[in-house]
Amino acid sequence: MAHVIDAIGIFGTLLTTVSFFQDNFATKNPSGATVSIKAGLHDRGNEGDSLSGSINNIYAFDEVNRYEGEASGCNINAGGTCTVTVDQRTAAVRAGYISVSNNNDATCIAWIAVTQYDGTFGGAWTGDIGRACGQRWYKSVEPAGRYKEQDGGGEYVPACTWLDADHTNDIAAAALKFDTGAYGENVQDTIGNDACRPTIFGSDNGPIAAQPGSRKRSSNDRPTWMLEQVIMSNYTSHDAADLCNSATSWGPDFVGVDGMFCDMGTKVLTPLCATKDVDGCVEIDENAATLKKRMNVAERAADVVHKSYKKVQHWGH
Repeated sequence: MAHVIDAIGIFGTLLTTVSFFQDNFATKNPSGATVSIKAGLHDRGNEGDSLSGSINNIYAFDEVNRYEGEASGCNINAGGTCTVTVDQRTAAVRAGYISVSNNNDATCIAWIAVTQYDGTFGGAWTGDIGRACGQRWYKSVEPAGRYKEQDGGGEYVPACTWLDADHTNDIAAAALKFDTGAYGENVQDTIGNDACRPTIFGSDNGPIAAQPGSRKRSSNDRPTWMLEQVIMSNYTSHDAADLCNSATSWGPDFVGVDGMFCDMGTKVLTPLCATKDVDGCVEIDENAATLKKRMNVAERAADVVHKSYKKVQHWGH
């Protein structure tokens, strides 16, 4: 019989305590946090409908939401598991937040389990959270754990939540990011609060920069046309800092003449590498329509795709 640990399950709008199977968690790895992602599985009558797909990347952030590293994803068959270890800058740093992004072939995620290198509680996320928080979801049949006796006992079988980078069939989310402590060990801290706050969803398959539970504006507050473009302005009066520091500004991401980039979803201001070549600086790859962030990962400098766009628009000459 599988060992179990306390975790949180959301069924409809009811928050209940469940025991998440310990066997769902991988062994720890010296490179950093290990993440296991489970795809949903149909009953026999629906075998022609695939819940499988392919994960693009998995990203780890520390307890104060600083980027720690990433790992490439993998294909998952229906009912299968993708298990990867994040190559963190500092392996022993706890992954306070995990972000998972999908490719263009939709995946229905039943659960995510995190194993921390430092031995602290890893954290668990289930598709019932996406279901309760307004995301596309479907039924699955594989148990992830058991309900506590005070909640009636029996197997806990979560729904699965869809992620899809090309948004086929109106699947809005291409990525998700969650607080690894919110749905596991800190059960009593979560009960009675908004269970959706520790998870945020993104519309592209890059890492989600915002912090779950943050009171800053979420990228989901902006319509699709804003999310899909970045403005690069040469007008002398167009400072990115002025735009970013305003509580009432709202629009697409912006690069100003001050050599700064403003993420308008989170109101975070970052220098361009051409202006200030430091760890964490960014640059726009106009050919690929991506924003790259310069990071030192595992003692190696790397330009990591941070956000993807459909259009790079120039203002001025």
